[in-house]
Amino acid sequence: MPALARWLDVVAVEVSERSIRMLTDGRSFERGRAYAAGGRVRRVEVSGTTVTATVDGASVYRVRLEVAASGLRGRCSCPYGSEGVFCKHCVATALVWLAGGAEVGEPRPQPSSDRLRAFLLGQNAVWLVDELLSAANADSLLLARLEVAAGADPAVAYDAADLRDRLVRAVEIGEYVGYQDAYSYFAHVEEALDEVAELTDAGFPDTAMTLAEYALDLLEGAAGRVDDSDGGLHQAIARAEEIHLAACEAAAPNPVELAGRLIGRALDSEYEVFFGLVRDYESVLGPPGVARCWELVEQARQALPASAGDSSGRRFIVNHLLEELAEVSGGADALIAVLAVNLTSGYDVLRIAERLCVDGRDDEALGWLERGMSEFEPDPRLRTLAAECHARAGRLDRTGELLWANFAERPSLTGYQAMREGTAAGFPEWRERALTLLRSQPPEGNPWRPGRSVLVEILLWDGDVGAAWSAAVAAGCSDDLWLRLARTRADTHPADAIPVLLHVADKVIEGRNRASYRSAAGLLAEARSLSALCDAEDDFLRHLATLRSAHRAKRALREELDHAGLG
Repeated sequence: MPALARWLDVVAVEVSERSIRMLTDGRSFERGRAYAAGGRVRRVEVSGTTVTATVDGASVYRVRLEVAASGLRGRCSCPYGSEGVFCKHCVATALVWLAGGAEVGEPRPQPSSDRLRAFLLGQNAVWLVDELLSAANADSLLLARLEVAAGADPAVAYDAADLRDRLVRAVEIGEYVGYQDAYSYFAHVEEALDEVAELTDAGFPDTAMTLAEYALDLLEGAAGRVDDSDGGLHQAIARAEEIHLAACEAAAPNPVELAGRLIGRALDSEYEVFFGLVRDYESVLGPPGVARCWELVEQARQALPASAGDSSGRRFIVNHLLEELAEVSGGADALIAVLAVNLTSGYDVLRIAERLCVDGRDDEALGWLERGMSEFEPDPRLRTLAAECHARAGRLDRTGELLWANFAERPSLTGYQAMREGTAAGFPEWRERALTLLRSQPPEGNPWRPGRSVLVEILLWDGDVGAAWSAAVAAGCSDDLWLRLARTRADTHPADAIPVLLHVADKVIEGRNRASYRSAAGLLAEARSLSALCDAEDDFLRHLATLRSAHRAKRALREELDHAGLG
């Protein structure tokens, strides 16, 4: 078997059977070689420095090989491969790729279409017919295409029973599928869905549409019996929806009937199937289909419980569909008419105002925002949007008042930054008010308590490091702010920064794991460097000796301290 070389950063990386054997144990290599010889490696794809494949084992496993400067690396969805072991499935994929002879980054050579065409044109017609029929007997989709070409009805030419059965076998679950097996499970599902997708390109979109709807039923039925931690179920549902839309675009089904099926499924789904159907299917549905959607969704709305406070999933879907239909049919005004039917919170008003702002209708938006601020609980989002509208109109005093209300209600750096941006030249006045408010808060009397963290953060953001330090010393701030402040101040006052670094290191050690010990060692190394600048290294070494004594049982901490040069 030949070796392949790939140049990475001017380093030639050779992949050979011998180098593959060195990546794993003897038993895994032999089993991988058997898998490769047995044809269990499928769908080998080469892209850049990556090789991917599907391997049939106890389940279907996905393999990914990477050619790096350090050599060949592999990942597999099997239990061993997911832990970084170069498993038998990685071996099998590497050997099949190696046997193919294509370097990573190079497409696998394809037979010349011109040469093949010339050959076929020169053959006896009977031989060609026999060869084509032989291939068709092994490929039901090819056979159906030939039947249609010969005059058969496309609706009956392709027997979808086998593919329907494969969908059932791929999706339906006997026992719960846990996290370790979920990847393989969804790989089976994806392969079955790929076959459904091929039907549209082959000229059978009606069948693809029917099977995609059937697949969605199966997938929703399987929900709850498969671990979906990585989102495989939602990805499979999205793939089935994508196939369904493409099939509908090709098949041009009866729009009124299609609308009925789509709305019915959207209303009954617990997984938001066809959630965006109005926008996605607008061109397929056309005016008759959209009108039928209106009719069905309005019926569903009237059937909802009378309580406006009902927050069920069905009410959410109905409202979403109504809003989509309104936007598609009549733009902003139609959408606002729908939203205005049930105003239950400031957020409902906010959505109306946001839509008006998109169309540049700020004055109308302000009318709604004023109503929202007077009728509902205070909502900083309403004040923020109103401030933006006033700012665009040049009413900076009103802008400042609204943004100040937000800041005074909940002081934060974000609110302070919004005032600075929104009030422009008038900001110094608002800045002074903000700092006065923050300084008026009673100190906690402990510099290591959160204290006036917002004041410190704002002064630090303003670049007033001295004032930020004084505020922290007087009333305290959070540990992360102390650390930022100390590192900024260390340039001019290294002695001030040392106690902060030592304090934070002591707190970090309480994490009691290797990562926290490594972080603490880094902080202590910083403190040592600063102590050398201000003739305080003896004090630091005494602190370090005390710390080592207090934590002498923590071997991992001692190792991290040694590694940081704090022996």
